[in-house]
Amino acid sequence: MKITRIEPILVGAPTPGVGLLSNRNYLFIKVHTDEGIYGLGEATLESHDNSVLGALKDIECLILGEDPTRIEYLTQKMVKQLFWKGGVIKGSAISGVELALWDILGKALNKPVYKLIGGACRTKIRAYVNGWSGGSYDPAVVRENALIAMAAGYNAFKFSLALPVWQVNDPVNIKIIRKVSETIRDTVGPDALIMYDGHGRYDADMAIKIGRIFEELDFTFFEEPCQPEDEDGLAKVASRLDIPVATGERLSFLPEFKRLLSNKCASIIQPDLGHSCGFGTALKAAHLAEAFNAFIAPHGPMSPVVTTVSMHLDAVIPNFLIQERLFLNDWRNNVITEPIKVEDGFITLNDKPGWGIELDEELCKAHPAESPYTPQLFRPDGAVCDW
Repeated sequence: MKITRIEPILVGAPTPGVGLLSNRNYLFIKVHTDEGIYGLGEATLESHDNSVLGALKDIECLILGEDPTRIEYLTQKMVKQLFWKGGVIKGSAISGVELALWDILGKALNKPVYKLIGGACRTKIRAYVNGWSGGSYDPAVVRENALIAMAAGYNAFKFSLALPVWQVNDPVNIKIIRKVSETIRDTVGPDALIMYDGHGRYDADMAIKIGRIFEELDFTFFEEPCQPEDEDGLAKVASRLDIPVATGERLSFLPEFKRLLSNKCASIIQPDLGHSCGFGTALKAAHLAEAFNAFIAPHGPMSPVVTTVSMHLDAVIPNFLIQERLFLNDWRNNVITEPIKVEDGFITLNDKPGWGIELDEELCKAHPAESPYTPQLFRPDGAVCDW
């Protein structure tokens, strides 16, 4: 069996809300072979579609004509053979291809991917919902949306507030974060899990102030309190708060995960299988984290494809914590032929070969690519904030 073609597929997938969440295109990758078997992957990278498509063209020459079942070998070629190992753009392109190769292997052997990696450690996957709040700061809207998400089967909730915070201290915005956080806790009850995504918007001192709110309200983790390259800042926050720090979604290579763990930046690692050069690197990162007694909570606010792929990782690793799942109560949930169902906070994997899913091609065609949109944040003095 030989690889004959890489086919990128862009699907327009705007995010409902109040304009404080990113609109994106899903970027799916199909890898075709001369035996008629094809594999499905995802390389969605918000607002960087053209960059990832260009990277795909650059690496295509490295894998055409190759045996698709030599996954590690081909991943090494894509990473190493053009001298520049790259960052998240190249990592996303490699991920899309690498994930498709695992799908091909599973289909060729008539086995789900998780059964090729030692079999499942658990019978179902615990999940939390993200994107449910629509990005609103209004407590009434947040409460209403939380009730909708609860009715959809979730009992774990992550949210983020796109506020243009000042460095070090910002009493006004800290009060907004406190009010919304208290509203969510009051709505979902004392037993539900709540997580906050800082999007790397804060310096360490500001993050610690905000984190004190989350300690009081028994949040499960504080995601990206600082930028991922600010390892000293992350370590400072982690050492000063009594809730875990989570990070890792923007990383693509194993040494980056090693630094996070070695420097005690976080105890929850969040590889994104659509950015981290694929399933193989995320699996290695999970084993590395296990040696540090750290846990894995894969990042996955894109399409149901990468969520399904991530669940195969979740199934096989002993140090899995919880899986991110974007709140999809519209056509986006049906972009795959086996739509994800959440029941009492859990998702069950199917036993079909490969990833166990296919794209609904007609639905994809009905939603052509759109102009992506990522909001911009500026402080009152006009200074640029991290989005």
